[in-house]
Amino acid sequence: MKAALLRKPYDLRVEEVPRPQAAPGHVVVNVKATAICGTDVGIYTGKIAVPRLPVIQGHESTGEIVEVGRGVTDYRVGDRVVLNSLIFCRHCAYCYTGKVNLCPSGGLMGREVDGTFAEYVSVPDYSCIKIPDTISYEDGTSLIALATVFRSHEKIRITPGETVAVIGQGAAGLLQTRLSVISGAEPVFAITRSQWKLDIAKTYGATIINAGAVDPVAAVREATGGIGVDLAIESVGSSATLRQAMDMVRPGGTVLLFGIAPAAMDNFNGYAMYYKEIKLIGSKGMVPKDFHTGIKVVAGGKMDLHHLITHRFALSQVKDALDLVDKRPGDALRVVVNV
Repeated sequence: MKAALLRKPYDLRVEEVPRPQAAPGHVVVNVKATAICGTDVGIYTGKIAVPRLPVIQGHESTGEIVEVGRGVTDYRVGDRVVLNSLIFCRHCAYCYTGKVNLCPSGGLMGREVDGTFAEYVSVPDYSCIKIPDTISYEDGTSLIALATVFRSHEKIRITPGETVAVIGQGAAGLLQTRLSVISGAEPVFAITRSQWKLDIAKTYGATIINAGAVDPVAAVREATGGIGVDLAIESVGSSATLRQAMDMVRPGGTVLLFGIAPAAMDNFNGYAMYYKEIKLIGSKGMVPKDFHTGIKVVAGGKMDLHHLITHRFALSQVKDALDLVDKRPGDALRVVVNV
């Protein structure tokens, strides 16, 4: 089969490799589509270390089951699935309590194990979640990002009528915006410098603020009578936008640090934690039930994933796809590699 192997940073080649077989408890999936996320780019550029090279990259994927291993009873050939890209042991205290995203032995497809920039992949059957025919393989790749958004909303519990600001309107930020809207928040402020992304956020029901034209903190405060929002969701992962979130949230409010932030962040407003009694919440990955919740919302017509896809590439062009997201991140939302 054909697969994209990363041999060293930026050295990604589509090569012929052996087709995987279905071990006991595993299934083989014919990969149909894989979306590129920031982690893929970090591995590709060498900013994120991997245990071994070469490695087949890719992890936000959908496909069709073509082979089932011994002991698999819940899946059959022909099932359409989205893949839970997290690797977890299923035996530790975190896994036993359903918090597989916090498994100390955990990992990620395309990093600790071979991923899905390939024609086929073998995965444990519990990594598969069935998707209905109404969700395309391309759109289904965004269910992984949506699952992480649902995981984060388990920590915040939006009450109808609360005010929310979402800083950053990349694909996940837009999903945060839409989920906040359908959860009953009003208004939901969508904040970014990209007008075309704001146009999408507006169709999702948000009140838009162009951070390139106005001071977003001042704009949010003015729109809320000087108080600030009940919840600020930081979806960028930078110290500057975290500071904005902490400055625009009301006293006693909550800041959700959803963007993957660096280990050390300059300009962190520690005094605001005391003076405004802010609650700062982190969130990591997702758990299987988040996929099922996301599928239900999408299938019910409350969440449109199709508008998030801005670019499509073939497997033979996967290096071009990664270069696009690496060098021109502002031009793309979801970049999908079709097999």
